Amino acid sequence: MNKTNRQQVILALLDQERIATQEKLRQRLHDHGFNVTQATLSRDLKELGVVKRATESGLYEYAANDSVNDIPVRGCEASGNLIVVKTETGLAAAVAYKIDAMKMGSVLGTVAGEDTLLVVLGKGSRAESVREELLRRLRKG
Repeated sequence: MNKTNRQQVILALLDQERIATQEKLRQRLHDHGFNVTQATLSRDLKELGVVKRATESGLYEYAANDSVNDIPVRGCEASGNLIVVKTETGLAAAVAYKIDAMKMGSVLGTVAGEDTLLVVLGKGSRAESVREELLRRLRKG
């Protein structure tokens, strides 16, 4: 299992449950078939822009940083039924996760690499219109 898959699982876990320590996150990744060291996990969290925040009860948890300024999109081009999104190195999976979470009806799904991701559009979707909507939503946060 590769880094992109691992980082997508990290984001999904942080979205689904409260995780307060790297060790707990490392254990949850192990449950999903990823055996990572603390150093690798720490790098992943940094690349994904994950932050530690206080909960309502005053405890801390890891969470994806949803700040508009942290959306690492460098370029976005439409072609046919695809949108190609360029990101900073190592952050394509994080952007893909955010796009998937938007639940846009015209988006069938995303495929992320290291610094590029593809957004696959449904039949009849106008790529340029979806691109504009996507960029608007990313800027809005």
